[in-house]
Amino acid sequence: MAKIGINGYGRLGRLLLRVAVDKCKGKSAVRSPMVVMINDPHIPKCGSANLIKKDSFQGGCCCDVKELSDGIMIDGLKVEFSREDKVEKIPWTKYGVDYIIDTTWQHTERDSAKKLATPGIKRVMVTGCKNIPMFVFGVNHACFKLDMKLVSAASPSTNCLATMLSVLHEYFGVENALATTLRPFSNYYRLLDDPTRSNVRDCRASINCMAPTEALSQGHVIGKIMPELDEKTETTTIRVPVTCVGAVSLAVKLKKPAPLDVINLKFKEAAVTYMKGIIRVSEEELVSNDVISDCHSCVMDLKTGKPLSKCAAQLFAWYDAEYAFASRLYDLAQYISSREDCK
Repeated sequence: MAKIGINGYGRLGRLLLRVAVDKCKGKSAVRSPMVVMINDPHIPKCGSANLIKKDSFQGGCCCDVKELSDGIMIDGLKVEFSREDKVEKIPWTKYGVDYIIDTTWQHTERDSAKKLATPGIKRVMVTGCKNIPMFVFGVNHACFKLDMKLVSAASPSTNCLATMLSVLHEYFGVENALATTLRPFSNYYRLLDDPTRSNVRDCRASINCMAPTEALSQGHVIGKIMPELDEKTETTTIRVPVTCVGAVSLAVKLKKPAPLDVINLKFKEAAVTYMKGIIRVSEEELVSNDVISDCHSCVMDLKTGKPLSKCAAQLFAWYDAEYAFASRLYDLAQYISSREDCK
């Protein structure tokens, strides 16, 4: 059983802990990676358990959580706390950590992520889309190689978009695609106008403004995850004043004729077979709040799809940028752990 250390006790770190505890229950618990330690210099001295028990958007936690002087007890499992602000000094090996999962979004570059890979650590998994090998669980995770010490789980929106493109390319072939990502606001953005951001639009209040963002082009990222689609996908990103849930609007030109009902059928098939747990399809009239705490990377909203031509369509999918992404982080760690066992 691999032991996980989480760097970051923010929203993603806390939800990853919830996911890990939930997946460690039952018959598969012996083989499931377990969180044993969390590092964050800003973990409060008191009230840390309450942040796990209650969440203003994701709702309450069903686990039994107790606060300790040096950590928390969650469903009988002790999770140690460290408050080290220098990553090179975090005492991972003191608690037997095998894998580090960084949830701070501050170590997306290889040189920065390497600092986390202290002696005794087998793997470091980061979030973000830079110059570290990226894996979207359900799309290219099987391409992982055991000599990779640093890996990235990409981003929530990339997990959604890559999943959509993977199904479309599998059955119809993707000629080219243009995606618009609607990104929920996070603690990175300012609630009120603030001049401290370098991007003028990011200086504006996130609570009541939509704004295009200068995010890294996911088209470039998709090419790293699916080389066959390199330079065939472009994206734009708009920050929207909602929490947790984002969406992807995808206009795609396909190599084969693809009536919308056939496209929908292929997504339905994928959702109950090889993409089970990763894709969910819905024919309900959803709004963003309906998708909060949904663990799927991609919730296909079949009601909003539109045919553009016999080989083109406009598709729409939702994703929970917090809970679903935390679920994929854990799934990727579990897969890598299973590969270690096969050596």
